[in-house]
Amino acid sequence: MNTPLLLAGEVRTALLMNSAPLTPPGAESLLGLVEGARVRSAERPVPRALSADVVHAVDCPLRTGSGTRMRGVGTLLARARLTGGRVLQASTRATLVAGGARPTEWARHLERLGTVEASGRATADDLVTGFLGSPNSASPGPALDPGAACEQLLARVQRSPALDHRPAFRARRTRLRWSAAFGGDDRTGGVYTLADATVRTLQVRLPTGWFTDAAEVAALCEDLALHDWLLTVVADLAERACVGPANPASLRRLRPAVDHLLHVWMPGMDVPSALLAVWDDLEAGPGFTRQWRSCVDRIRDHMAMNTLELLSRPPTAGVPYQRRLVQEHRTSHPSHPDACLEGTKPSGVSPAWGL
Repeated sequence: MNTPLLLAGEVRTALLMNSAPLTPPGAESLLGLVEGARVRSAERPVPRALSADVVHAVDCPLRTGSGTRMRGVGTLLARARLTGGRVLQASTRATLVAGGARPTEWARHLERLGTVEASGRATADDLVTGFLGSPNSASPGPALDPGAACEQLLARVQRSPALDHRPAFRARRTRLRWSAAFGGDDRTGGVYTLADATVRTLQVRLPTGWFTDAAEVAALCEDLALHDWLLTVVADLAERACVGPANPASLRRLRPAVDHLLHVWMPGMDVPSALLAVWDDLEAGPGFTRQWRSCVDRIRDHMAMNTLELLSRPPTAGVPYQRRLVQEHRTSHPSHPDACLEGTKPSGVSPAWGL
């Protein structure tokens, strides 16, 4: 068996192009990408579904930090994941192994799916530097790019006729490129880096002599990419909405976070126990959960203060208080049935009604 050099891959995360979250049966149907293969799913603590692997053949150069020439031949494995019926991810992974001087027959590569044979003299650290240093690289020429397989898979799922292509809100995509190399001390750890507003990298260090399947590291990276995306999107919503005086429009801008995203935060729910130490590093360093709690508290405090200010405003001259509440409710919720009934009690305004 060829000596493993490193595990590598990429995860891209996006909002599903649908106006409502998919039900578990709908998610399983959407992710039935491989005929005859089972879609794995779970409903607790958060509904999620995972497609079977899609195979991509590759024969291309490998970037290195030193510029040493390397070539990779083999296959990548890509899969799609839907969490909470709302957050769509595409993940691609491969195990890079030391290859021989001569190219092998494709039949051999197809017997070892998810393995890329690297021919050349570069070390694992050199490969990691080249791979993680090029998510946004403008270097000329082709190179191993698992993100291209992710993008193809995302587009395939998002074009499905089962979706109405009317997302409930807008959210940017994020990219996480990762590598896992062997060596160092006996502790598993990780270094997480924000390359820019949407690109992140994760360098995992695995203990010497300990080998894990690339799918397990991919599960860790999918979980990290999911929670990084949630934090990015919710923080962006809060930054745009939690400013200025109280007004119904501010509350409307925060509704997507409350309705669709806050309940999805469950770090580590599918991470193998042997890799949970990486999450510990992230909590000790960037502090994902601390940032999340701060952001959620900001949203809830803003909504509470906004509601109190709106309810404490003095009545407008010549407009009965009940009618003013109905008008404000109608403006905030034009599709609500109560908004069509002049003088009836709108939902959610109960404490001050009739004063």
